[in-house]
Amino acid sequence: MKKLYFNNLTIRNKLLLIYVVCVLLPIILTDAFIMYNVNANSKESQMRDLLHVMERVEYNLSEKVDASILFTNNLYTDSLLNSFLNKKYTSYIDYYDHYTRLLQNNSLSYNYNYGLLYKIEIFADNGTILGGGKISTLDTARDTQWYQAFIDSGQDIFLYVYYDETKKFIPGSGSCRTISIIRKLDNFGNKGIEKVLKIDIDYNAMLKDVLNEKINGEIYVRNNDYILFSNLPNTSGMKVFTEAVSLDEKESTMEKSFRKGNQEWEVVILAKSAPFWSVLFQNKAMLFLILLNLLIPTLLIYLVGKSISHRLSIVAAYMKKVEKEQFEVISIKEGEDEIGKLIHSYNMMVIKIKDLIEVVFKGNAEKQTLELSKKQAELKAIQSQVNPHFLFNTLETIRMRSLLKGESETANIIGELAVLFRKSMNWGFDFITIEEEMSFIEKYINIQKYRFGDKIKFYHYIMDNCNQYRIPKLTISSFVENACVHGIEATTEEGVISLTITRNEEYLFIEISDNGKGFEEKRLNEIRWMLEHADSKMLNESKSTGMLNAYLRLRMYSDGQITFDIDSKLENGTDIMIRIPLSVVDNEIDSNIISNKEVTSDDKSNDSR
Repeated sequence: MKKLYFNNLTIRNKLLLIYVVCVLLPIILTDAFIMYNVNANSKESQMRDLLHVMERVEYNLSEKVDASILFTNNLYTDSLLNSFLNKKYTSYIDYYDHYTRLLQNNSLSYNYNYGLLYKIEIFADNGTILGGGKISTLDTARDTQWYQAFIDSGQDIFLYVYYDETKKFIPGSGSCRTISIIRKLDNFGNKGIEKVLKIDIDYNAMLKDVLNEKINGEIYVRNNDYILFSNLPNTSGMKVFTEAVSLDEKESTMEKSFRKGNQEWEVVILAKSAPFWSVLFQNKAMLFLILLNLLIPTLLIYLVGKSISHRLSIVAAYMKKVEKEQFEVISIKEGEDEIGKLIHSYNMMVIKIKDLIEVVFKGNAEKQTLELSKKQAELKAIQSQVNPHFLFNTLETIRMRSLLKGESETANIIGELAVLFRKSMNWGFDFITIEEEMSFIEKYINIQKYRFGDKIKFYHYIMDNCNQYRIPKLTISSFVENACVHGIEATTEEGVISLTITRNEEYLFIEISDNGKGFEEKRLNEIRWMLEHADSKMLNESKSTGMLNAYLRLRMYSDGQITFDIDSKLENGTDIMIRIPLSVVDNEIDSNIISNKEVTSDDKSNDSR
């Protein structure tokens, strides 16, 4: 095992070591310490802010409840109201006259404590009182939920929270979530008449105090039974209360309990802790200094390292070429430092070696050149023997002779075969219009009909404006050929092949269907797996490459945006659906069109030959 010497390290690694130990680590440690302290101070400030939020929520809610209780004291000590509730009225007119005078001189006419109270109701066990307005008989309240809870509590002043579902169906009746203060009006004695006061605090006014607190977290106020208020966006006085125990599953940041009347209320805050890095981005000056401290040394080390290691690596690469007897001059700006002088000396050495090689081996090189030229001439002669034009011209001769003999059907098929063969051999341009591809397919189908007669039926439909879209050459025809060879030829029944090309606003759809032999489920799964994992290596190893070749070319053409689906059942044919984005088939550049025209011109010139 080699010992670690500095001389064994590359210059690049040495510079990197200096940068990490002397620059990067000290900056990171210093900045991390500063950021840790700043973050700690930020969290401490956040906790103070949350504490102030909690205290404000407690104060605002307590103030509204206390003010409401204070308002009930006015009615509790109102002798005029007590006399009105105890009086036995002789007629409706008598009652109405006293009720009007009461409203003029009593706290009931007070404007609901400047919007704090939503509703005031007084109930008395006096049969001569007419129901309606703010005063009703006690019989109308005996079966209500709030009255039963008040009686069961045994208290004189009772704070009660409940959900009144009946308010959903009465317009203008306020929120279903109800917070009420209930108390007996027995300051002057009952005199055989039970009197109960019920005021409803404006729920929305209390909710507003919670919603006005803007923090990066959630605020909840709950009693032992329900979550009374929260700052969640969907909070509404018409929704059913959420159970208070649901907060037990969440980890709270801060909690504070306070007592209101007979109930224990609790403010719970679930604050989102700011990430460690958020402090850095909030303090732009600190972020700028940190980046500046990292950027300047990094840039300097990078430039110095690149100046040294880049040129040395080039020298080392050219020295390896010398080992392989490849003598090449280093054509870069040398520089005037020690490395530049080294490059200059190397270039002078290479030039002298090349001069020696040219003098000593010039004769052998010329001899080898002559032999190489001879081999290339022989290779071209062999290639000319398989020139495809020979085959095209031969087919054309056979076609002409068939015409002379009156065999027009055979001549037409030979002519279409020649065109088919010429187009399949010409790969000067790989993208053609759907209209050109359909011309190729129709010639292929005509040849198949010549072979099999009426056994093959071919139907196709191309939607308007689809003919000029460009696709890879011989892709659709490969699937049609596959339908003929593997689907129709394998069966004795009449074969039908259908081709449909349509589009919508985003995609071009190509569907090829046949009623031929079809595939077993096992073979179908193999084909799907092959297409899903298709690559060029699989194309070289596969025995049947037509469908795989077409799929790979379509996938490369669409940059992987193609959707391909194949479905088949044994003896029930095969369906293939291809979906290509219109942005792919509709955005061919003009140079491709020009190249296509040039290839077509070349084809015509080749045909003339």
